[in-house]
Amino acid sequence: MRVLFVIHELSLNGAVTTLVSQVRHLVAAGARVTVVTPKLEGAAAALRADIVAAGADLVTETTTDEHDIAVGCTIFAAEALAGMVGRLPLVWRIHEGWAGAQHVLANPKAVALLSAVDKLVLPSRGVVERIWAPLLSGLPPGRVAVVPPLLPPPEAGDAAPKTAGHKRVLCVGSIQPRKRQGDLVRAMAGLGPAAPVECVLVGERVQLDPPADAIVAAHPDRFVLPGALPPEAVQRLYRSADIFALPSGDESLAQTPIQAAWHGVPVVLSDLDCYAGVWKHGVNALLHPVGEVELLAWYLRMLIASPTLGRRLAMTARAVTAGFGPAHTTALFAALLEGVVAGWAGR
Repeated sequence: MRVLFVIHELSLNGAVTTLVSQVRHLVAAGARVTVVTPKLEGAAAALRADIVAAGADLVTETTTDEHDIAVGCTIFAAEALAGMVGRLPLVWRIHEGWAGAQHVLANPKAVALLSAVDKLVLPSRGVVERIWAPLLSGLPPGRVAVVPPLLPPPEAGDAAPKTAGHKRVLCVGSIQPRKRQGDLVRAMAGLGPAAPVECVLVGERVQLDPPADAIVAAHPDRFVLPGALPPEAVQRLYRSADIFALPSGDESLAQTPIQAAWHGVPVVLSDLDCYAGVWKHGVNALLHPVGEVELLAWYLRMLIASPTLGRRLAMTARAVTAGFGPAHTTALFAALLEGVVAGWAGR
């Protein structure tokens, strides 16, 4: 099978992590894979090696007759996919949550594309039923599929160093308003200056709200913002973390909490619709309403004070990761591609 992936940009995010993993496993199964993306410049150019090492041809343009099927990655692949309608089978893999649904709703051509592609792929049942349902309700049965993101189990390795006697709270994701890292900064400040805890915020620093920025600047001993890091460095931080926190206002099944669970780290998350059926408060995670900084701070206190609670949550969270491993996800996605191609050939 000749598979074409279309992505609007390459950056260190969940969509690209999933793309690289999919490419690697499709190539191993005998597929020929091409990734078309705009010209890579700056930090994005460093990801070229990851795509090529996974076994894909990386190009800036191609023709549809060179491929058996095309997969659009993220809502921003809409324009490229629209130009391929009727030429070859199309799969639209949507990674975005509520903000993505609103973006599509405001774009009539993108709304029309929902009916034109052969298969829509979303990451969880919660995303389908609670976020995208108004846009998907009129589609034919079987048009929408749920395929979790592919997250390979972590490899063994050393942990990043941290201050002796301190707990480490880790947050991974681009620092931007949607991720609401400012809430975590304020919660950390609410623990008081004597609390033996530090916070590492990993990700490209797009925008941190001014009050949170001032707190970070005033407490360089408590907050570390290393920017975007290569995967190996992020894995070392997961191994060193005592708590993982992601207080986002909007997600589409964030991958970073699942990666934390792989490493046996208890997770604290905002209570989002996309997590339905995956994360359950008090069972495998602690969930707080979006923007509830005081409650987030209390949950951090609980986990700092009670290692037993943290170990119990981490143990049950490990069960979540079973649905995101290679054996399950690669089989689902490969079967989906084969079914779409077969259905196209039978027209």
